[in-house]
Amino acid sequence: MTRMECVLFFVVACVAGCASPSQSDPQFVANEQHIHQVVAHEVNHVPDLIQTNAEIEGEHPLGYYVQIALGQNPEILAAHRAINASAAVIPQVIALDDPMLVDTLQPFDKHSVQTAAGRAPNTLTLSQKFPWFGKLDARGQVAEQEVQIVMTRLAQAELKVTEDVRLSYYEMQFSQRAIAITEEDAALLGDLLKIAEARYRTGGASQQDVLRAQVELNKIDDRLITLRRQLRQSQADLARVLHVSPESNLLATSDVEIPSAPEQIEQLYQMAAECRPELQERFYSMQKSQRARDVAELNYYPDITAGLGWQTVTANDSLSRVANGNDNLMMTVGVNLPIWRDKLDAGVREWEQRSLENARRYEATLDDTFRMVRRLMVQIDAIQQQLDLFKGSMIPKTEQALRVSTADYRVNKVDFQQLLDNWSDLLMFHVQVARLEASLAQTLASLERVVGCELASAPSSVPMPEPAARAIAPAAGIPLLTPVPATPPR
Repeated sequence: MTRMECVLFFVVACVAGCASPSQSDPQFVANEQHIHQVVAHEVNHVPDLIQTNAEIEGEHPLGYYVQIALGQNPEILAAHRAINASAAVIPQVIALDDPMLVDTLQPFDKHSVQTAAGRAPNTLTLSQKFPWFGKLDARGQVAEQEVQIVMTRLAQAELKVTEDVRLSYYEMQFSQRAIAITEEDAALLGDLLKIAEARYRTGGASQQDVLRAQVELNKIDDRLITLRRQLRQSQADLARVLHVSPESNLLATSDVEIPSAPEQIEQLYQMAAECRPELQERFYSMQKSQRARDVAELNYYPDITAGLGWQTVTANDSLSRVANGNDNLMMTVGVNLPIWRDKLDAGVREWEQRSLENARRYEATLDDTFRMVRRLMVQIDAIQQQLDLFKGSMIPKTEQALRVSTADYRVNKVDFQQLLDNWSDLLMFHVQVARLEASLAQTLASLERVVGCELASAPSSVPMPEPAARAIAPAAGIPLLTPVPATPPR
């Protein structure tokens, strides 16, 4: 190995050894460990696709469909990949720029540089730029906050998919129950038709009563057609979320699973402030803006470029008798000059304003969250009152009226129309109860998505967050918030 080769090998080794100057920094090591954990977690937790659509055919509980959707919904799978992609950005931004290897050739001897020792036809230089202390770490922190933001979007996608499954499932469950109720009431109407026919044969009723009963049976057939169409539509909606064929025969269980909501709305406000991924995204966006501002401030300091050069010297045409003809070894050190202060100041101001922007967006999202929680709770309370009215009063009284009118019709005390009216009211009330129970479950599903965590995990007593807790800190530009978990809920 020649002297030149030895020197070049030494320079390359030195530069390569300096390529990660922050590895001795505890913060850098912590950042690296965090990235590896994120990537490993996401890779290991991307579920496999279900093998066949036949596996989900038939009747299944709600939780089964939720697991299937979380495992193979395209939006969720895409969110997993987005996290991996964001995590892959961090090693890129914390790495040094590629070193520069430049060879200056002077192929014509008469035109090459003339020194006392001889001519210098070739100069080889190797240089590496080193950002100012802390720049690489600051860039890595910006990229880490972006990973956190993307993780909150995964949590949002999971909540939205879970809500979509529940909405479709409860709609499908309502259609199945309404069909069963209508078919049962059709059997009851058939009994009334038999009574009318028996009285018509004995001369106790007119043929009009029989015709009215037959018309009502035809109306029931029409309702069943509509309900079955609605069932097929809700099955297609659920199949879309599950990422299976829309022709899949998906069915809900007969039991209606209605989660319970906290009685105090203040609990929901606090839960939403802590759990909702949209709020966490805003919070991490503020942190990202702060880290980007740190990078902008570090741009006031110069970057350092260090280099090593090798200049070959030939003994041809030497001007000195004592010339040794040895090659020249050179070292270079340079810095950029950040003198354009207007540009640098503008960069700092940009991220200061973006930080304040994200803080205000956080507050807007928080206000919107509280508004949605309030609206949904009002809706839930109204539905519960309606259910109490139907189950506690209207249905029992209508059932009693139907029994009385049936007995009275047998002895010709009431006309057949009154009997049909009581029957029709009872059918409508039963279907309405099924509709209200489905709507209640759907509203609770939407409430859980807005809150961001399970309603069953609500604490027994949590105070309402004070408005002052959302004030903006003038110096840092970061709002004083309710603590946000380091990792969004999964």
